[in-house]
Amino acid sequence: MSDGGPEIHGKCSLPSGPSLAPDAPSSADGSPWTASTSPLFNGRLKLQLMGFVVATVGWVLGTTSMALAEWRVWYVNSTSLLSSHLACVGVWRACIFHQGNGLDRAIGCQGYSYFDPYIPMDIRVAQILLPLATILGLFSKAAIIFALKNMYLSKVQKTCDASAVAGMLSIAASFCILAAVVWNQLSIQTEEGIAFPPSFNLPFKPDSQEVGGAALMAFLGSCGLFFGGLAYFSYKYPLDSRVHPTTSDT
Repeated sequence: MSDGGPEIHGKCSLPSGPSLAPDAPSSADGSPWTASTSPLFNGRLKLQLMGFVVATVGWVLGTTSMALAEWRVWYVNSTSLLSSHLACVGVWRACIFHQGNGLDRAIGCQGYSYFDPYIPMDIRVAQILLPLATILGLFSKAAIIFALKNMYLSKVQKTCDASAVAGMLSIAASFCILAAVVWNQLSIQTEEGIAFPPSFNLPFKPDSQEVGGAALMAFLGSCGLFFGGLAYFSYKYPLDSRVHPTTSDT
């Protein structure tokens, strides 16, 4: 029965009118193609994968440096009580090497924790920042893997959100490592001492000290996480996914 209004044919029929629908991209020969086969998608995918590789290398370097003792290298000359030796002071332990005949022979390592009263502030902060950077980098990896999956499935909104989260986490991890590296460098430049217990057989200050290889490794890890995070931010909404209003032919 009709009373002059629009007829409704079936439960899902709607009156015709303006609609919002994305333009379906097509290839040169007129055949439709998906975003996952477009050159623009491939370029974004390569950049995201490159960022993932760089950030992963940086994360591995930063995590590995945390376990090494070569953050500071101390050189101690011979005294009446101690022979000439070299000491490596790290985030979690200090190791002593005896120097003789051009060879460095390991004597032993002793560990310490955040709660030991003789640990200086820069090492205490590093014991917090470096594990935090490891956790942030791990979550960043999970986020970018989720983003790459959604990119392949052409889920633009989820891809952008996950890429942004991965970028923020990766850059935050980079800054955590960089803060520990910079503070370690400042402690060496100002020749700050450490009041180790007598069992360590180390003086309050060495005769000379320098930056160790672990600090350099951590710095490279920070750079990798930072530039990887910037690559994650490179993903933007594809131009061919914008919504254009279309009107139906009547």
